[in-house]
Amino acid sequence: MSACAERVYFLRMNRIRVIVTVSAVLLLAGCSSSIDLSDAVLVSDGGPATVTAAELAIAAEGVVLEQGFVVDIDCGTDTLPLAVGTTLECAGLDPATGATGTYTLTITSVDGADYVLNVVGSDAPSADAVFESGEAFAALTAQAITASLGEEPFVNCGADDIEIFVGQEVLCAYQTSTANGYVVSTVTSLDGTTYEISVVEE
Repeated sequence: MSACAERVYFLRMNRIRVIVTVSAVLLLAGCSSSIDLSDAVLVSDGGPATVTAAELAIAAEGVVLEQGFVVDIDCGTDTLPLAVGTTLECAGLDPATGATGTYTLTITSVDGADYVLNVVGSDAPSADAVFESGEAFAALTAQAITASLGEEPFVNCGADDIEIFVGQEVLCAYQTSTANGYVVSTVTSLDGTTYEISVVEE
């Protein structure tokens, strides 16, 4: 069976979940499975069929499990239309590692109480990933090039946090009173939360 093979899940309200603790990376390229939620769909008088976010979360966990990952998915408590195009952002947690990520759930087809659910997940960082603020990384870069420039430059490496790992390359802009340009700062070592960089002009 392919990694994104389609499978029908029969989810009943009294379904018992068995969680097996395994190590997993929260990564999905975008897979879908056909879901039968006949016992879980709410139908209002004269209105469209609906499905709760919690039921979509259970269905998404089944899709992810089909890929070999055990992930707890939380989509909140809203009630949503059971209709093509219904989209929901959810949080994912790997119970084995504590890694977190996000999942986008989209209903792509509806046939009565059955529907096809597309699940796309983020590539979550590992629980022990190390991050540095863009501002702090820029300050370290400025320190590294001050001597060669003859004065301390203003350096901008972006506003986002930067994941620190050996080989990480970050393009930074610099400016002095007489010059400006770009440098590439490369992480050359990492020991716990202490790291070193080398800087070359772009």
